[in-house]
Amino acid sequence: MTSHAQFYADRIAIALRSLAPNGRLVPPEVPHINALAASFAQRAEAEAVAIVDPKWIEVARSLIGQREIPGPRHNSWIATGWARLGARWFNDDETPWCGFFVAHCLEAAGMPYPGRGEFARALAWSSYGRGLQRAAVGAIGVKKRRGGGHVFFIIGETPDKRFFKVIEGNANNMVRIGDVLKADVIAIRWPPADMIELPASRILPVMDFGTIAETEA
Repeated sequence: MTSHAQFYADRIAIALRSLAPNGRLVPPEVPHINALAASFAQRAEAEAVAIVDPKWIEVARSLIGQREIPGPRHNSWIATGWARLGARWFNDDETPWCGFFVAHCLEAAGMPYPGRGEFARALAWSSYGRGLQRAAVGAIGVKKRRGGGHVFFIIGETPDKRFFKVIEGNANNMVRIGDVLKADVIAIRWPPADMIELPASRILPVMDFGTIAETEA
């Protein structure tokens, strides 16, 4: 059984125990629960396949695995990219670079980003473009952390709906897919309305549980 199906099976069993005689399920009922859980998991996967990534998410996915270089050397993609995007005062991969990652992906997709080097400050993204009450694949999320903020792209959610699945830069010193608690997100943003419209459907794909970054700076 896949992790998606197992998640649904556990939730279905919990719900049914409250209705079952003496509050318990019996072995002959388990195959029916598993079949319904598998159906739910298949539906979730089918909905995820139907969602098309915005161009900037295609760029973000292509960068998964980019990371800092320990020691005095620097990843040239980050070190030389600061100046190209307008923050000439940075030239290393040790400055927190989650905002650089988001700006790079948007710029590569022909989208604007906070100018005058403001893209480097994660919390500056909380006023970028237009705000969303409900996330869409490709939305920019912002959270606070000790000493600053963290910015990332939203690409899905976990089966329990508590976490966004995100592509984030400078998370554990790399570009990766991780989990961000929805309750920690202070802003969800989308590029300006005159640049690109919101997708008609804002269903977030359900994705397996991952990990929360230990470091975001």
